[in-house]
Amino acid sequence: MIADEALTQVLDWIAVYAPPSSRTAIVTALNSARAEDGSDPGIVDYWRTVAETLVADGQLEAAREALKKWQALAPADHPIHAVLGGGPPPAKAEERKPMVPLPKREEPNHRIVRVIDSTYTFKRIAAQYDKVGDRKVVSGWEVFLDPDDKTSRAVLNEYDDHTYGPWAVSGVFTDFAGAAAVEVVVRSMQRHSVFTSKKSETSRRMLTNVGLPLMAVVGVIIGYVMGVLH
Repeated sequence: MIADEALTQVLDWIAVYAPPSSRTAIVTALNSARAEDGSDPGIVDYWRTVAETLVADGQLEAAREALKKWQALAPADHPIHAVLGGGPPPAKAEERKPMVPLPKREEPNHRIVRVIDSTYTFKRIAAQYDKVGDRKVVSGWEVFLDPDDKTSRAVLNEYDDHTYGPWAVSGVFTDFAGAAAVEVVVRSMQRHSVFTSKKSETSRRMLTNVGLPLMAVVGVIIGYVMGVLH
C-alpha cells in the first residue's frame, strides 16, 4: 500500500464512511491508481478513484460523499462541477478597503480661560516675534481685559514645543491656562497702578491750578469783609 499523507487521509475516510464490503475493492483501486513509476497521483485523483469504485459497487450514498470530497479539491474548470451543479465559489482575495485619511484636526482660533471670577476669550493672532530667547514662536494669543479699551491688551506667546509664555513676565513657560492667568493678573495690576498714578496726578494738578488760587481769592474776600466790618 502507498503510505503518504494524502492517501492516509483518504484511507481514514474509507475506514469510517465506506461500506465494509467495498473497502477491499477501494484499496485495490487506490493502489492501482499509482503511476507505473511509483509517483503519487495526488489526493484529487484518490478521491476520484474512491467515488468511481463506490459507484461501480452500487454504493451510491457513500459515492455521493466521495464525490463531494473530489469536487471540493478539483480545479475550478473541472467537468465535475457542471455535473454536480457547480462547485463552491472560488475564494475571493481579501479586499482591502482603501484607507480613509483622517480629517486634519484644525487648530482652534479661540481659547477661553477663567481667571479668578472673570472669563476671557483669547484670539489667535500672528506671531509677534520669531523667537523669544532660544524658543521659536509659532503664534500669539490676544485678549482685551476691557473690550472698550485698546490699552488693556494682554498677549501670550505660543512656542513650537507646545508651551506658552505671558508677555508681561519673561522666562515663564507653562500651559495655556497658566500663562493666561499670569498675563491677566499682571496686566490687571499694571492697569490699576497706572490708573492710581493718573488719579493722584490729577488731584495734585487740581490742587495746584484750582485749589490754591481759589483759596487765595477766598482769603482776599474774607480780609476785605473783615476790614469793612471794622
